[in-house]
Amino acid sequence: MASADISSAPCPADSELEDRLLARLEELRLRRAEDPSFNPIWRLACDLSARIETGTLSRGDLCRLCSHLLDRSLEDRAGWMRSMLEPLSGEDNEARLRALLDADAKESDFEQFAARWGHPAVGCVFTAHPTFLLSGGEMARLIEGVTGQACAPKDDPRADGITLGDEHRQVLDAIRNARKAHGTICRLVFDVARRHFPDDWTRLRPMPFDLASWVGYDMDGRTDIGWADCVRLRLLEKDRQLGWYLEDLAAVDRQDAPAALLKALDEIAGQLEAARAHTEKARILFDGPLETTDGLAEAANWLTDPGHGRLIALKPVSARLRRLVADHPDAACAVDLALLAVRMDSFGLGAGRVHFRMNATQLHNAVRRRLDRDEAVDLASRSALIRLNELYAEEAPLAVNFAALAMETTTAVRQFLTIAQFVKHIDADSDIRLLIAECERPSTVLAAIYLARLFGVDEHVDVSPLFETPPALEGGERFLDVLFSQPAYRKAVKMRGRISIQTGFSDAGRFIGQIPASLSIERLQANMARLVEIHGLGDLDCLIFNTHGESMGRGAHPGSMRARLDHVLSPWARKCFADRGLRLRHETSFQGGDGYLWFATPGLALALFSRILEHRAGLPARMERTDQDRFYESPDITLDFFRQVMRFQESLMGSGAYHRTLSAFGLSLLKPTGSRKARRQFEAGSGERPDLSKVRAIPHNAVLQQLGYPVNVLGGIGQATRKSLEPFTDWRQDSPRFGDLMDMVVASRTRASLRTMIAYGALFDGGYWASRPHGKDQKHLTEPCLYLADQLEHDDRYGETLELATRLRIDELLLHRLLGETGEDIQVLEAGERDFLALLHAVRIALIQHLFLQAARIPRFSSRNDISREDIMELVFELRIPEALASLREAYPDAAPSADDYNLAESSDYPDETAANYSEINQRLIDPMQTLYDCLLTISVAVANAFHAHG
Repeated sequence: MASADISSAPCPADSELEDRLLARLEELRLRRAEDPSFNPIWRLACDLSARIETGTLSRGDLCRLCSHLLDRSLEDRAGWMRSMLEPLSGEDNEARLRALLDADAKESDFEQFAARWGHPAVGCVFTAHPTFLLSGGEMARLIEGVTGQACAPKDDPRADGITLGDEHRQVLDAIRNARKAHGTICRLVFDVARRHFPDDWTRLRPMPFDLASWVGYDMDGRTDIGWADCVRLRLLEKDRQLGWYLEDLAAVDRQDAPAALLKALDEIAGQLEAARAHTEKARILFDGPLETTDGLAEAANWLTDPGHGRLIALKPVSARLRRLVADHPDAACAVDLALLAVRMDSFGLGAGRVHFRMNATQLHNAVRRRLDRDEAVDLASRSALIRLNELYAEEAPLAVNFAALAMETTTAVRQFLTIAQFVKHIDADSDIRLLIAECERPSTVLAAIYLARLFGVDEHVDVSPLFETPPALEGGERFLDVLFSQPAYRKAVKMRGRISIQTGFSDAGRFIGQIPASLSIERLQANMARLVEIHGLGDLDCLIFNTHGESMGRGAHPGSMRARLDHVLSPWARKCFADRGLRLRHETSFQGGDGYLWFATPGLALALFSRILEHRAGLPARMERTDQDRFYESPDITLDFFRQVMRFQESLMGSGAYHRTLSAFGLSLLKPTGSRKARRQFEAGSGERPDLSKVRAIPHNAVLQQLGYPVNVLGGIGQATRKSLEPFTDWRQDSPRFGDLMDMVVASRTRASLRTMIAYGALFDGGYWASRPHGKDQKHLTEPCLYLADQLEHDDRYGETLELATRLRIDELLLHRLLGETGEDIQVLEAGERDFLALLHAVRIALIQHLFLQAARIPRFSSRNDISREDIMELVFELRIPEALASLREAYPDAAPSADDYNLAESSDYPDETAANYSEINQRLIDPMQTLYDCLLTISVAVANAFHAHG
């Protein structure tokens, strides 16, 4: 084999350089046969670093390569999205849906058909999770790659940081596209029903999908969203939806419509136009000086005055539209009007249903003031449950206004007051979900139900506890058993007609691993079905909102849309509800910018909805097959597998080596991806040990991606199958459930490399830096390398990385043995994703080496503002480059005024040529560090694309 020497060749074009580096990587991998500990990724990075320092490869060459690799990653991600959604053609999807509807109509009577298509296949919840990774141009290139059609770049807010307003604009774009696809499907339902049920079709209320959002209404861990923000955003949504209704009305086919019908439509249009004008003025007023009493009074009085065209309920309007359809069923506009009525019932006076979100601590702080003012109350006690039931039964609702809202300081109470003003003055038909994070005791739910009643919104609010922490999942069965027996809870859910819970794959996977999280949540779902029946609540809807991200590490199955939906709510769990005759409603999350990509165009939204409806059509057969699924027939083995993987994951979270390795660069390999900021872990030189339990799930998982080993998916599988491979190899072939779990493991394994993690750790090996000047053409690096070696002599990051890698290597070897038995080991080792990711990491490690050397070349300066050269070097080691550059530019100012800038009468011979001039230091050493850091983050985006999502 000819050597792919890159040491002295002139720099080729980007694609040719990529090919050369991949060939070199393959050549280096062959050396592992003789030396299994050899690290090709580290070696390739060192080769590149040597070329940079000798000048045979420029920074510009590598930065252009980074951009080229980012483009490649966008192409690959677009190809994966296509495979999840195909076919993409609107004509193809409409034809497939029409065939599905026709077959359903032929096998059903009208009532069955109406019931099936009036029940959402899934509720789509758009969340504000910080996964707004891609720039406007990158999003456009990705969507072009998926659709094959030109896409105008979106506005990119990143120069000033991502704001809540930016996120809200993106979610409204996604919802509008989803709304259009929803309308296409409803029109098909009407068309098919009109043919099969000509005498009944006007009675249809199709609702194939439900749409909801919590963008702007999520207070869990946030203090930057005030009540006025919530009101402004809700008014903006109302304004936008009224505009969409007017567009729908303008598009109605009025050909040959009788005069009475045309007059009615004009009246409805006038009503909507007046309502929109009222809403626009309210929005402007609530954008004003609400901190003043006069400003608040003016805005509040306008919104609460029932005149001026104010409209707070659409049900009378949609009812009038349906009467028009019933009176003119053969008119050309009949389906248009029926569709508009459906949209009004589905979306109301907002962009979709609203999900408010708070955490248990916020609720506890709010309810303690009313529970017992004289003594501290333990909310986990039986007495607290009794007292909350009594309060719910005794206390009458309180009247509230905007002054009460403005004066309230308690976050949870402020949320309830905001909800009260929503339903009184913006949309009286609202169904509002109240999601409670960190909810581990039934009394928390009772506190929320009591406060909803106290502030008069209990008829509008569904309280939904979130099960995502290990204690909540472990105690979930007991939690629901106690909750379902509480008189206040039973009365509340019967009034609403549904029981609601939320599960969290992301946080659960962070603490116990994704595979145990999936199994634990599946067991909770099944227990919910059993307990609903036991407690005599079977006449209520059972609503399960499964929240997960867009990556494997946060609960998104990458195999197919069928696998994605079955992973979060398995056919076996669904069957537990169906066997008991329970009505199950499923909601799933589309989180942040990554989640909104599925709705980037109306065509993509229609393709997604089509795959979901096809999934629903195949559910009955898959549910029946669970009776023969051997995974469920062997509960002892299944439970042992679950516990062993979970123990492995929990032991990792307790490992100092794990915490130190993941925090070696802190969160500095991650771009800002949302308005909610990730917490910095520790200060330079503080000596504080990092604690990953304080890092949110998204950045935690993103760091795993960036370091090359998604352990929260892979970790523990090998150890759990160590004693006996036979049941697991058999299940791989015969069990759909275990097969889906292993598909995720295999997909994750193709992107995993412990050598990558070790290579990042090796950057902190002082011995490497002390040895490097002995290499060919590297003597000129003696001084900066000596400085780096001195700084890292006692650093523990490399040693901790090796300790963690040794532990993971054993588990990885056992997993590889299992994959060898199932015939998937070669598939994993030859996956193209591995080569591409290895190249990305090698390039980035080379850039980091160059960054370290640049910083080490900066001359020593006098400590100022308690910042020394060593402190700045530690910032560089942690890749906190913006902070390091700010301090360096303070030490070496480049824009200081010259003597000629001063208009002085007195002359001076100083400063002369010996005076300090820092422009050369800035141009040669400091300014390039910003360019290098930008390239590192470009690679970060490409790595995330290889995992299909950020975090």
